[in-house]
Amino acid sequence: MRGLLATVRPYLSVVTRLGWGFVVGAAVLWLAGTVLGWAEPRIAAVGMLVLVGLAALLTVGGTNLRLRVWLMPPRVQAGATSQATLTAVNRGRQTAPATIELPVGETVATFAVPSLRPAEQYRAFFDVPTTRRGVITVGPVTTVRGDPFGLARREVSRAEPVELFVHPRVIPLPSVDAGLVRDLEGRPTSDTSSSDLDFHTLRGYQPGDEQRHIHWRSSARATAARGTTTLLVKSYTDTRRSHLGVVVDARPTSYHDDDAFEAGVVAAASVAVRALRDDMDVTVVAGDHAVDRSDIPRTLDGFARVQPTSTDLPALAAHLVTLAPATSIVLLVTGSENPFTDLRRSTAQFGPQVRVLALRIRPGQPSSMASAYGLTVLSMADLADLSRLITVGGLA
Repeated sequence: MRGLLATVRPYLSVVTRLGWGFVVGAAVLWLAGTVLGWAEPRIAAVGMLVLVGLAALLTVGGTNLRLRVWLMPPRVQAGATSQATLTAVNRGRQTAPATIELPVGETVATFAVPSLRPAEQYRAFFDVPTTRRGVITVGPVTTVRGDPFGLARREVSRAEPVELFVHPRVIPLPSVDAGLVRDLEGRPTSDTSSSDLDFHTLRGYQPGDEQRHIHWRSSARATAARGTTTLLVKSYTDTRRSHLGVVVDARPTSYHDDDAFEAGVVAAASVAVRALRDDMDVTVVAGDHAVDRSDIPRTLDGFARVQPTSTDLPALAAHLVTLAPATSIVLLVTGSENPFTDLRRSTAQFGPQVRVLALRIRPGQPSSMASAYGLTVLSMADLADLSRLITVGGLA
């Protein structure tokens, strides 16, 4: 009995819910015809069973198709469109017409593939529109065999899904140049110094200069040329290497509404991208996703994945400390509903040498800056004020 069930089960599994409804309906009609002595219901029952059986037969066999889907481009900004290309290549004998189903986000696109000769290819193009930031999964691609009425269905072959990253828009910002003296491999600035390794120029000796910085050969030439004792001192420029940490509070309860949350993500992404373009190290902790010292596309991929979470801001700040202990500047992004005590607890995660700024999204309120307990708080009413706020806040 078990062997019989094992043999029959694969054939029964292709029958859909509608098909099983036909089977139950056929049983009811047969029973009614038998009780009432009518032939018509029993004929209708037989017809329904035959239809289900023929539908199941249409699922027999396979289609040796190699399926593939790719996106161009695989990364877009919200509101843009990516073109998807679907290809099906016949790797065996001539195939019968088939149906290909391709999930695109929450919708399903259907393609009718004609009969293909050996090595023949079918290709379809379609646009994937985007409306807001996120990650759209395209696929998996599935070849379906079945009947036109949907009584039986069998998935024959499939291809792995691909992801379309819909990045938040990036607001142009002035150059971020708030670096601290961190190491000898930093980028040079215009600030002169007498104690670094980035040689800048020679200047005249001044009382208090260290003698070890005197350039004796140039001093001898200057003395010979002028006829008086002239000492020249090597002048250097400081090198600064800042490590920016961006922490995004992704709790819905911290924001006035969904639009305020999205504005926070856009603001954080804009600051992170500006810092990367200025050759700074950037580590992002945004909700359940973190990106540590990557390039701009992958950093924006991380922002595209950000979804609401229950993790509080102090826990996210602690995660940043674990990922990037050398962080020198931190930007905390949160909403107007988050209490100030939460910001202080988050600031306490960092050492005294770390400069911490908080950006609070407060729609409907004037944009402003305030300082308290060593924390600079920037309140942003609209994204149009972001450039001005990071300037007055000392990030630019």
